[in-house]
Amino acid sequence: MELEKVTAEIRPRTQWEAVDLGISLVRQHAGLLAKIWLCSIIPLCLVILGLFWNALFWGCFLIWWMKPIWERVTLFPLSRSLFGETPKLSQAIRVLPLELSHNWKFIALGLVLTLIGLAAHQGADSPGEAGLAVLYWLVVLGLFFYRSNLYRSLVLPIKFLEGLDKQQYRARSQALSFRSSGTASALTALCLAMEFFVFMSQFYYIDLMVPDGSDWGYQQLINDFFEGGPGGLPSWVIAVAALFYVAAMTLTTWFYVGGGFGLYVNSRIWIEGWDIELTFKRLGQRVGLVLLACCFSATTQSARAETNEVSIESILADDDFEVQKREVWTEKEKPEDEIEKEEASSSASSDPGSGDGMSLFVQGGSIIFWVIVTLVVVGLIWLIIKNRQIFKVGPGESSGEKKKIIRTVAGMNVTAESLPKRLVEVARELWNQGLQKEALGLLYRGAISSLVTRQLVDIEESDTEMDCLHRVLSTGEPANPQYFEALTTAWMIQAYALSSPEDELMQRIWNQWPFGEGGKS
Repeated sequence: MELEKVTAEIRPRTQWEAVDLGISLVRQHAGLLAKIWLCSIIPLCLVILGLFWNALFWGCFLIWWMKPIWERVTLFPLSRSLFGETPKLSQAIRVLPLELSHNWKFIALGLVLTLIGLAAHQGADSPGEAGLAVLYWLVVLGLFFYRSNLYRSLVLPIKFLEGLDKQQYRARSQALSFRSSGTASALTALCLAMEFFVFMSQFYYIDLMVPDGSDWGYQQLINDFFEGGPGGLPSWVIAVAALFYVAAMTLTTWFYVGGGFGLYVNSRIWIEGWDIELTFKRLGQRVGLVLLACCFSATTQSARAETNEVSIESILADDDFEVQKREVWTEKEKPEDEIEKEEASSSASSDPGSGDGMSLFVQGGSIIFWVIVTLVVVGLIWLIIKNRQIFKVGPGESSGEKKKIIRTVAGMNVTAESLPKRLVEVARELWNQGLQKEALGLLYRGAISSLVTRQLVDIEESDTEMDCLHRVLSTGEPANPQYFEALTTAWMIQAYALSSPEDELMQRIWNQWPFGEGGKS
């Protein structure tokens, strides 16, 4: 097993993250899985159904019994793809006959159970034969744990990929299932539920496709099933149900095997430290490269040293290594003109402002100072301009917020400019003309406009009619909540229920209008 070729990120995951990893593998290789099933498993299932054509229920039973073999065929491409190897279709198809030959005892037991069940249930009307059928199902239930367990998806890779004997397999399965057995059992329950719903949804789809009014005997088939069991149904119905079961089993088996394989990989990462091993392998590769680079560097340095020893004489012969000579005077031997030059240079250097370095330092400090002063002044001016409203004091100014301008509420224009001056009279004329919705809409817009203009209610443009009503009711008496509630009720009955309000309600609306004309008080 070469961890360097793993296509997924090797890290410890939570249990359901591991399930998602396996399902992601299924999604990536769904095309290959479909080809494998269509070329190997589906034909074999059809052959089994053909052999049990007169007892298709028992053909489905044998297909169900052999589910672990179908799952091993599904696991083969998933296990190879995780390590960067995409198997060919011919390789995957050869897995089925190999598994059939390796598990011939398991298949023979399933075939025997199928034949015994078929014989026990034929004419099981008498008490003795009915008791034999009950005994048969008790035996099947006992052998179920031989066939599998609740976390079969987790231990399936151990049996299929690692090839351990019974004792080693038992110890290995206990070690790997310690952390993930609960999640694997939950995955089994979820996949069983999904298989059932997929199976039943196919019948429901057919029922939806049948035109309304046509009687195809759907209810009668259900009654026959509950009265006489599968034997009371027509052969074509049982054949369709068998095909539907094979389709549901195909879909759920992919995700069941993929989720279990993800749990298996995650358990090995936690127990065996795959991530740590992979990190050390990568670190070893890097250390090897560093050592190789050091060896190469040492070899290069020794070669350079030999070259330097050979060419040392030519380098010393260069003009740069020529010995330069100059005269040095002591204080006693120094001539008078040299003494005068040194005194002049020392007097010039004693002037604090004459040095180039000192003058540059002073000039730089002065520039920085004035830059800081300028920035402070500009910042103060900007703050004063931005907050100039603080310094405005006048008779017409107030410290409150500006009035919020509301133009539309519930898709209706509620500005005062959009309303007529004689609002109630215009609304009555529209009502008398049979335009009830337009009349109530005009009244509702006038009420909202008046409430917003006088700032009695804090209404937002995104509010609905019910939001506006809640705001008016919470405001209280100044907003005329009882009248606004009646107006809102009448408007919603007319606008959404498409029916006219009662006369008593409309008389109250016409006679008790409390708002001004055109959105004014």
